[in-house]
Amino acid sequence: MIVLGDISGIQSYLFDVAEEGGGQAQRLRARSFFVQLLAEIAALRVLRTLRWRLDSILLSGAGKFLLRGANAPGTDKAIGDEQQAINQWMLRETRAELRLTLAWAESKSDTEAYRGAVRNLLAAKSQPWRPKQEESWDTSRLLLDPLDTPCSLCGHAPACEDETDTDTGERRLVCRTCAGNRELGRLLPRARWLIIRKSPQNGDRELLGYGFDVLTQENAHFGPETVALANLFDVEKRPSWCPEEKFLQRRLMAHVQADTEGRPVWFTELARRAEGDKLLAVLKADVDSLGLRFQQLLDTGGLEAMANLSERLDAFFAGRSRQELESEDGRWGSIYTIFAGGDDLIMVGPWNVMLDFAGQLHEWFAAEFRSDGLTLSASVALMKPKRPIKGAVKEADRLLELAKSGTKDQLAALGQVWNWQHHDEIMKTARQLVEWVKTGEMERGWLHTLLELADARHGPTPHVLATARLAYHVDRNYRPRTHAREWAIRLVQRFENLEEIDVRYLPAIVRYALTATRTRDEEE
Repeated sequence: MIVLGDISGIQSYLFDVAEEGGGQAQRLRARSFFVQLLAEIAALRVLRTLRWRLDSILLSGAGKFLLRGANAPGTDKAIGDEQQAINQWMLRETRAELRLTLAWAESKSDTEAYRGAVRNLLAAKSQPWRPKQEESWDTSRLLLDPLDTPCSLCGHAPACEDETDTDTGERRLVCRTCAGNRELGRLLPRARWLIIRKSPQNGDRELLGYGFDVLTQENAHFGPETVALANLFDVEKRPSWCPEEKFLQRRLMAHVQADTEGRPVWFTELARRAEGDKLLAVLKADVDSLGLRFQQLLDTGGLEAMANLSERLDAFFAGRSRQELESEDGRWGSIYTIFAGGDDLIMVGPWNVMLDFAGQLHEWFAAEFRSDGLTLSASVALMKPKRPIKGAVKEADRLLELAKSGTKDQLAALGQVWNWQHHDEIMKTARQLVEWVKTGEMERGWLHTLLELADARHGPTPHVLATARLAYHVDRNYRPRTHAREWAIRLVQRFENLEEIDVRYLPAIVRYALTATRTRDEEE
């Protein structure tokens, strides 16, 4: 028998975090951890209901899980009751922003049972909050308690706790969730263990009726009430004091840039590390056409083959990416992981660092999964550090759709879309323009001219005199016997040919250079 679980509304919930009041980075880290842990504990509740062992979890990540075990009389009712109980908790605690869908099927083979469960899952997700089959709609069950005084940050729950705005020192009322998320976000960068108990103990946080705690000390108390323990730093390393059957191998933690006291670095501080304009960028990446590849694996290798690829992908996005960000050379240390796991990731960091990292991420991915026939598309959206991140994530979503259109295996950034094979050349040319501006071989104002003429020649309404105008501009302004002039002359000679990389992607190249050479006065 196969049971599938899927939590809906994750992205909307995850990024519904206001910048006001400070601590946006801390609250994002806490919400990301909460969503992953929510799926884990939902799976544990289903296992408890079905009396299946912990190793019945075949897959878990990105708010989804896949369970496999033996069927028994009364299973349908037991799973239905569990789903309703979990969703009632989510209705109350997340005010219906998140919901769980469970679907299950049994067949002679795991593959057919999985396909049946997928069909049932799609049908169930189209009817959210539907009552059990034998029950009628009870609309009173969907009513939320009155807000009275809404939380100053999320506006979705009653305000009940005082909090100090770190920027202004003002006091404000926030809900229990926003207050708790800030504290959890402060703790997570130093957390070593996650311990899950049957019910909340002293100091535990409550989730779906279970208790959980994140601990920073070397060892943790492991009593009879403990359901599972996870190593947040080394997911496969089980401590000797933890029974094997209760060790949960999950990549629940991602890289968080922390200060000397172990607290997440604020987005405003990350932005100060950017070149030129002090902007952040959101990187969003995911695997192309993965559903089709899974179907092919099911046909040829069965459920085990699909599960193996899924585990490798999760290890790459949630494991390899964290290892690289935490490497000793510190090249990528200013990147903040918002979410990484399953087959995608969302990160934020200084805008120029994110563009470089995007190319490196693709190289790592291609080296590991090219033989599997998989490709990766991504997007980079720029944002001001004091703005709520959800706007930039929405823009990254839009750009990712553009990157996945047509040939896929592309990056969308700086107003254009290009295949990964051109990324290094585009970045190299952009950085060269930046260097020429800094050394005085080019004036920054000339970049605006290049951008205007590129749009005039290759935009929606091409202008036949754009090339001539570019030639005149170069001849009049670029000093003889400089590298910048030599490049500009070659650009004029090839300006009609969109097969040339620095011609086709000149707008993106120039936008990079403009952003990298913007001064503080211009920012303000």
